[in-house]
This record gives sequence, C-alpha cells and structure tokens, in this order.
Amino acid sequence: MVFLFFDIDGTLIHSGGAGARALERAFYSLYGIKNAMEGITPHGKTDPVIVEEIFLKKLGISPQQNHIQQVLNLYLQFLEEEVQISPGYKVIDGVKETLSEITKSSNLVQGLATGNIEKGAYIKLKRGGLHHFFRFGGFGSDSKDRTEILKVAYKRGTELAGIKPHRVFVIGDTPLDIIAAKEAGFGSIAVATSIYDIHTLRSYSPDKAFNNIIELREFLKNLRN
Repeated sequence: MVFLFFDIDGTLIHSGGAGARALERAFYSLYGIKNAMEGITPHGKTDPVIVEEIFLKKLGISPQQNHIQQVLNLYLQFLEEEVQISPGYKVIDGVKETLSEITKSSNLVQGLATGNIEKGAYIKLKRGGLHHFFRFGGFGSDSKDRTEILKVAYKRGTELAGIKPHRVFVIGDTPLDIIAAKEAGFGSIAVATSIYDIHTLRSYSPDKAFNNIIELREFLKNLRN
C-alpha cells in the first residue's frame, strides 16, 4: 500500500485569491487593517504561520494563540463566501480524473497534507467537488509546522487503513512541500502547477517532478500497477 498526501492550493485547485481576501476581511474587521496580505507570501505556508506573520509585520506584535484563533474563526466565515464568488476559482486540469483513479485502486490511498486549517480545506475543495475524495489528512489546525502536519496525516491514515504503508509520497507545488516530506522521511513529488517552475522545484531534489497533473497521473498509473 502507498499513501499519497496532497497539498491543496496550487496543487489541486486555484482559489483565485479567495483565502487571501478572507484573511484581509478578518483582519480589517478585528483590527482595522487594510490590505493585510500585502507583502506576505503565502505559498507553502500554514494558515497559522501566515496569520502570525501579518501580526508581526502589520501590527508589530507577536500574537498569542487565542488571537490567532480569533482571526482564523472569522476567516472561516468570510472564506465560504469568497470561495463561492471567486471568479478565479479553478480545479487544476487532470485532478478529478487522477483522484477518481486513485479511489478505485486497492493499493493507493489518498489523504490531505495542507497548511489550510481543516474546515478551510474542505470549504476550498467543496466548490470543485473534490471534498469527497479525502477521508483524512493533516492540517494547519493540527500544527503550524508542515513536517508535523505530515506526521499527523500518516498517523490518521494508518489508523484508518489498519496497516502501515510500504511507501508515502507527498505531492505539492512548492519547495516547502519537498522540504517537509524529506524531514518527515517520506518521498516527495513536485508538480509545477503554481508559481514555481519545474527547474526551481527540481533544485530541491524531490523524488519526482512533473510539469502538470497529467504527467503525475501517468506515474501513478504505473505505481498502481
């Protein structure tokens, strides 16, 4: 059995900036800060880390956990609306077909490993009809550290499957996905489906690197067989 842990933003979907807009609305409502995401690079970071970075850069304070949670609770309220109305929302080409094929496989199990907090992750996936493909995962609500998120996903996956996998691959579109996979002792698969090109991703030495999900799908077919 092989576990496949998927990132969400830039790997499965593009939300069209819905998450950033929801965070900006939350910070404006709570602290009167406009354009809170300006100068913040979210790619590959967990939601708690992004919120903490905004506090540090825009308010000049190191937030307590309850402050971070307050922002994230309000963020979730805005996120549902922003995802639904986002004109740039898109399921990345080949994703639905790939996830469907994995679901039918007896030796491949798919889960999530994402910096999104759990409720936010499923809000983003639901519009694209992808939420039902994932029964477990590790999330930004489990830890702000991506490596720990992977370990949580692994634990949940083994409990659900009832056995330990022979191999684990982490599939993501950023260098941070590759780094976290290595730190957790898992294999890494990079996909150039977002802002990082394949040459940049390969410089971090993933086990595999693909230009798109279509190429990944062919690799998984061979893995499945």
